[in-house]
Amino acid sequence: MVIEEMYRTQRKRGNTSIVVHCSDTVSRSAMFCAAATTINKCKTEGVIDVFQVLKSQRIQKPGSVQTVQQYQGIFQIVLTYLDSFETYSNFTT
Repeated sequence: MVIEEMYRTQRKRGNTSIVVHCSDTVSRSAMFCAAATTINKCKTEGVIDVFQVLKSQRIQKPGSVQTVQQYQGIFQIVLTYLDSFETYSNFTT
């Protein structure tokens, strides 16, 4: 999965920032960034809150994620990522 590859690359480079962009900078790249941020918050805080992630993201990048389909796509990316693991070590069952 692309997001996991991004995390591996980021770790190899000392957890430096990663630049992500698409042609209009507010659709696909915004979805990717929102999904990656949501996954990271899920790992560290045990919370999935796409709304709050997008609210924060839109402060820095107004217009991020403009359609319902893009919003739903973020959820699908996050769910697909989470489904690729049986459990997280920091989650309790």
